[in-house]
Amino acid sequence: MSLTLTLKLNGLKTQLYIWGQSDRPPLLLLHDGMYGADALTAWDQVVPILAKEYFVMAPDLLGFGRSDKVVFVDRSPYLPRLEQIEALLETFSLTQPCHVVGTSFGGSLALRTLERNRLSLASVVAISGTGGPWRVPAGITALNDYPRPDLEKMKLLLSQVTNCYAGFDQLALRRYQNTLIPGHLEAISAMGLRHPASTRSSGSADPYPSTLTQVTTPVMLVAGTQDALLDADWAQKLGRYLPSAAVTIRTLPTGHSPNLDQAELTASALLSFLRVY
Repeated sequence: MSLTLTLKLNGLKTQLYIWGQSDRPPLLLLHDGMYGADALTAWDQVVPILAKEYFVMAPDLLGFGRSDKVVFVDRSPYLPRLEQIEALLETFSLTQPCHVVGTSFGGSLALRTLERNRLSLASVVAISGTGGPWRVPAGITALNDYPRPDLEKMKLLLSQVTNCYAGFDQLALRRYQNTLIPGHLEAISAMGLRHPASTRSSGSADPYPSTLTQVTTPVMLVAGTQDALLDADWAQKLGRYLPSAAVTIRTLPTGHSPNLDQAELTASALLSFLRVY
């Protein structure tokens, strides 16, 4: 069972779930960015295994779950959530460096914590999270195709990231119900908004992933061999931008989100890496 906390971070509400004993090494889990996503639906099958060895924290990111539904249209979708993560870990005043594990959008956030270099981190793991590049355009389009809450449409979205498994229908129902929470659909839709007349000069372009070249924090990149949403060699490409870090590339025989349909395999892969650091 998890402990549920409601925190005020930077003036905004964050719903946080906690498992395990506080004297264990801290582990922060970051969920994906699909419509209907939240901490529990992303991680509740994996956490019981991890919490045997770690003090696990999993927040609903801004716009998701029971956290505040806020939209910042003058900055990247990463920045407000990175500030949320930083404020969260500062609130706990951890005595040990924290492991950060994210899946998909959460994996991108985990990697983006490294370029900001404001946290004491033991390691970072990105499961199908690239930090932004190397996404297949058709996959981006498919995951954004959710104009209104609809259970069958949610099943189609989830079929893009996971194989059918025993808990698929229940997961689809839970995520569909999350899309009914006031403000969620608007907040997530706004992440993809672009001004039709805007142009970005080379000076204002996002420098990532070249910002990672000085990172020394251990990193594991987890890629699924059946993932149709990312370039097949994204992990190898990204690893070249981390010459100073100890980089582990782990390939799993899964789709984009193995934390959903392959919980035991995902937990095993995570533990084999986390225990080293």
